[in-house]
Amino acid sequence: MAEDNRKKEQSALSMTASAAGAARGAIKTGKAAAGAAKGAAAGPYGMLAAGLWENRKAAGKILAAFAALLMLPVLFLLMLPSLIFGSMGLDDATGDALNDNSVIMENIAETEASIEAILRKKHDTLLEEIQREADALGADCEYGITDDFSDRIIYESALIISQFCASQDDYREISLEKLEKILRDNTDGIFTYTVEVTEYEETDEETGESRTIYHYEYTVEYAGDSYFSGNVFHLTEEQAQTAEYYAANLHLFLFDTVYKVEVNPDLVPGETGNKAVDLALTKLGTPYSQERRNQEGYFDCSSFTYWVYSQLGVSLQHGGSNTAASQARYITENNLAVSYDSLAPGDLIFYSFGMNNRYLNIGHVAIYAGNGYVVDASFSKKKVVYRPIYSTGSIVLCGRPYTE
Repeated sequence: MAEDNRKKEQSALSMTASAAGAARGAIKTGKAAAGAAKGAAAGPYGMLAAGLWENRKAAGKILAAFAALLMLPVLFLLMLPSLIFGSMGLDDATGDALNDNSVIMENIAETEASIEAILRKKHDTLLEEIQREADALGADCEYGITDDFSDRIIYESALIISQFCASQDDYREISLEKLEKILRDNTDGIFTYTVEVTEYEETDEETGESRTIYHYEYTVEYAGDSYFSGNVFHLTEEQAQTAEYYAANLHLFLFDTVYKVEVNPDLVPGETGNKAVDLALTKLGTPYSQERRNQEGYFDCSSFTYWVYSQLGVSLQHGGSNTAASQARYITENNLAVSYDSLAPGDLIFYSFGMNNRYLNIGHVAIYAGNGYVVDASFSKKKVVYRPIYSTGSIVLCGRPYTE
């Protein structure tokens, strides 16, 4: 009997989560809340209410468990991608997943490890193909391989998880095992390569004879996050929108509950921010290099932001470090966090593309330049660039590193 009750409670949780997951709105912008007011008797919100009512005895325990999760609104929690609550699916999720953030983080870490392993396998398979082709070149040929992904592959795990969940019409089909199968079956083209052939003359010092040497330069290319929506999960326009909401809500959940960062509403934009942008723009085209980040003429993302603000008398170091994660800690511990909606020129934007065991899992920082653009030292572009703001679902912190 106890087992039957447990299954009924899990079924109620799954049903209400599925109903709420069908809602097309984001709590963070008020869309879901507004939709609830308009359609409480019908549509996905009516489904949610009906699901809770039909299973009202079990729902009490479910609501209590959800409420224990840092007092988040139930509807918001149900707007998160369900894979984070259990790799085997909602019906097999443990009660701990509902009131223990560490369990959710472990589930996310497990999923990210699987994604990383599959993408790494695809990368290595392509590299083997390049090597076979290079080994078959003639005696008058030489080759080189440019591979920016040999040590790390940048991907937005929150978006992949969210797109997978949005692609499944039946919540019972959402599991890590199915995600792994979809990734293995549909990512053969995520890594490709190009070949550039150049030639030069080489003279034999002993005979004086010249011969033409052909150099083949193979460059590994990665399709990036844009590849997943259409080529892996084959999302409809509606599903893609739902995935964006899921990802935004997941980042908001991590930001507001796990990371517990509070914004400072009293910070106002100032001339220092404008000067920071002006300085940053003078370095466009500067080469990107993590190895030479502290040498003149090179930047990585955080040495770039550190240099800009050091010219203005602001040191972004924390604990003797100026990495993106340490700069984020400087922002939060000095009460300099601002909301995304209040971004002003010169503000710092911090990104998390996956679990890396650094502060807030941050892996990149950019300078907001105004009008929807950023200036940053880009790993993918290999230089300092000025470009439209990107990967908003991966933004976990914004900060104004000065007070005036």
